[in-house]
Amino acid sequence: MRPLLLLAGLVASGIAWGADTGCTAFTEEDGLQPLAGCQWADGRLALAPKALASLSYDQDGLAAVHAGGGFHYVRADGRQLPVITFDNGPDYVVEGLVRGRVGARIGYFDTELRQAFPATFDFGWAFEDGVARVCEGCRKGTPDEHGHTAMVGGTWYRIDRQGRSAMDAETP
Repeated sequence: MRPLLLLAGLVASGIAWGADTGCTAFTEEDGLQPLAGCQWADGRLALAPKALASLSYDQDGLAAVHAGGGFHYVRADGRQLPVITFDNGPDYVVEGLVRGRVGARIGYFDTELRQAFPATFDFGWAFEDGVARVCEGCRKGTPDEHGHTAMVGGTWYRIDRQGRSAMDAETP
């Protein structure tokens, strides 16, 4: 259902046709919709108080906004975090953590959008049973016929919720 909503939202908002609409709000129900009072400027969201008030916040207090070619989680106080795109939308919060971007690195953040530990990974999977698979030195491979891109190469291992190496992991 999520991919169809995203596609419908893209078409309705003009993004699919290359229009520069600034920012769009994302919800499971409506897909992407134009967000008045939001601009993408200097690599950051600029949100007017009216825009913040109009967003649909989830049970974790997060709203999803698409701008600058990617998704961002926003809190009602204006705190924001660029997150990875996963499953055609913003990354999911799993075990209380979400994967965010810190420059070219991947880090893990709580629902208050505070960094859990330093972002030193080239890629990382969501936490499962208290551990996450991460890599250093990996890179994007060639997309498959469905547009999915695997991460290849590098050194893979598992980390715990404090970012410490938990155990070796095989390459995915």
